[in-house]
Amino acid sequence: MTLQSGQPEPMPPGFFDIPSATSLAGGVAAALYQREKTGKGIVVDTSLLNTAWWQMAPSIVVAPYNEGADPLRGMRRESPGNALVNPYRTADGRWIYLTLIQPDRQWPELCEVLGRPDLIEDPRFSDSSRRTENAKACVGELDEAFGKHTLVEWREKFADFTGAWAPALTAREVHDHPQGPANGYLPEVPGPNGTPFRLVAPPFQFDEVPIVPTGPAPEFGQHTEEILLELGYDWDRIGALRDSGILG
Repeated sequence: MTLQSGQPEPMPPGFFDIPSATSLAGGVAAALYQREKTGKGIVVDTSLLNTAWWQMAPSIVVAPYNEGADPLRGMRRESPGNALVNPYRTADGRWIYLTLIQPDRQWPELCEVLGRPDLIEDPRFSDSSRRTENAKACVGELDEAFGKHTLVEWREKFADFTGAWAPALTAREVHDHPQGPANGYLPEVPGPNGTPFRLVAPPFQFDEVPIVPTGPAPEFGQHTEEILLELGYDWDRIGALRDSGILG
């Protein structure tokens, strides 16, 4: 859900298809291990619904204990439970997300980076409980601070910051992220016409080696005749199947 309006977000392409496939691969691996140990095979299945619920498990689990409230709806950017786990807008309209899960330890350092050392001892924000009580005012002060510089400037200021933070990147900017080539997360593969393009690698590696596709995906029906020949069909039979329209 969109936290501010409550309206549903547009569904990204393949958003649950891809994690469902990863979950299924893990289930198959576990089933193979059981067969190796017991000699008994089992059926493995998954569903998009189950995957969706798994992705949202923390919110679903706590929902019965919050008087039926939707935990996500309570996460207002202007008054969060922890103002140091929150997005803030820069002077050029970009967003920086803080994820400071040790807020009392990291608050002084953050204030120094923001150029607001006066906030460190501000009685409204001196510890986590006070920042929660005064969340709206705290976010207001941080909004003002972040709004004074561009994303490029904040990247420089946060270069040595010990807490977790990151800019909200566009999909295009992900291609320029330094961790991509360093870890093999965006391997380059040849397209059907020979033109290379990038794919996102699967989120696991073997012996610290990323999984890189060796070539383009097969074209539609590319291996049909080869497979039929392996199954014992001769060329006359394959030609007849093609003439009948069974084969495209």
